[in-house]
Amino acid sequence: MENHKEKQEIFDKYAKSREFEDWNDLKNCCIEFDIDIDEYIFDACDLVQAEQQERIAESTKMKYHDGVSKVDHHLTYFQSGADNIQIDKDTITNPENFIK
Repeated sequence: MENHKEKQEIFDKYAKSREFEDWNDLKNCCIEFDIDIDEYIFDACDLVQAEQQERIAESTKMKYHDGVSKVDHHLTYFQSGADNIQIDKDTITNPENFIK
């Protein structure tokens, strides 16, 4: 996430998925009807975290046996020569990585 605006957009997207106009609409509804907003906050934060994990997975650098490091968006894992070093991008985006 590069800035607060992107996070706000994800919060707004989450609110829309819950049939609100945007995050402020959801927040105001919770205030008006005395509803605990914590669950909504945690769910929206999970979406931010998922987006961050996707970006990390897409920009993971893999060090090749010749010492060159580069980003390879097409591989889900990489084996480096005889060292058998692997990076499995799916482990980065695994939902079990979410802080609960």
